Amino acid sequence: MKIAISGTIGSGKSEFCNYLRKKGYDVFDCDKENRKLLYKGRKGYRRVAKAFPEAMSQNGLNKQILSRIVFSDEKKRLQLEAIMHPLILDELNKRIDDPLFAEVPLLFEVNWDIYFDLNVLIVSNRDAVVGRLIERGLDKDEIDRRIAAQMNVEEKIKRADKIIYNNGSLTELYEAADGLLKEVL
Repeated sequence: MKIAISGTIGSGKSEFCNYLRKKGYDVFDCDKENRKLLYKGRKGYRRVAKAFPEAMSQNGLNKQILSRIVFSDEKKRLQLEAIMHPLILDELNKRIDDPLFAEVPLLFEVNWDIYFDLNVLIVSNRDAVVGRLIERGLDKDEIDRRIAAQMNVEEKIKRADKIIYNNGSLTELYEAADGLLKEVL
């Protein structure tokens, strides 16, 4: 069984997935795989360097510059996604774990929900999300840009198979993860 865990930025999906790892489950992390594919010499790095030369420095790819470029220009963001998403999907498809959990931040935006048997959405209210992102060091403008770049949470709720609300404590989030494990295993 393939199970996608998704949610907006700051919703708690990574914390949820970290708990699954602590319970002994391997969780494919799309963001981590993206970072690995951008290591110097890898296919993703070469393709991004060619498409975004303005994000390159003498030390290689400058991810902060790339981030500013793609989060301020939707066309460029889509261009980056068109380069990286097929590479990430190839790596995901190499996995044979059963169950296979995957943390997929843009699950619905890129229509990857079709690749999974169960699509789980972690949802938090905006105040909780903003508070978590400020704790990570993002400023209000950057938070607004990143939230705006994602699909509206109401649309994600319509497309998800299971919704887990994360507006309480970590203990409550972990209890929801345990509940999901009981349902699917």
